[in-house]
Amino acid sequence: MQIKKMDAPHDMQIGARFETKSHGYVTVVEYYNTHTVIVAFENTGNIRSTTASKLRGGQISDRAAPIQSSMVGETVLSPKHGMLTITQVESENVILLENEDGEEIRMLRPAVQKLREKISDEEINNEQPKLPTSLSALTKRNKKTKDVNKMLKKMLTDYGK
Repeated sequence: MQIKKMDAPHDMQIGARFETKSHGYVTVVEYYNTHTVIVAFENTGNIRSTTASKLRGGQISDRAAPIQSSMVGETVLSPKHGMLTITQVESENVILLENEDGEEIRMLRPAVQKLREKISDEEINNEQPKLPTSLSALTKRNKKTKDVNKMLKKMLTDYGK
């Protein structure tokens, strides 16, 4: 089955450039319909198909770009090495880190992921709401609640008069 080509809208003409949210610019190579737009990434030259709405919203990702490159600059706490900063992703599974003394340490990606998850779990646990410390603090009501209760009580006593 062959896809029938349609006339492209003004913004989807061949050669039109769109900015993506995380992978630079893409150029429209071919427009078939709203569901099939062929684009090429300017950074990597990777070509892929997407929809017109995703392209307009910048929600297209480059599968040829390394996912781990977004990790560079993050800090993780290692029990053995102390505070580490991710400096480079060498391959799919090896990450280069630097400790506070400037020494380079290589770790496998799963180990670094585990350290990153520990930090995010600790941040979630630290953000718990402040609980009342006494019985009087627990039973306090704000002024707005008191006013509403007073007005409701007055309405009920005046009902039927």
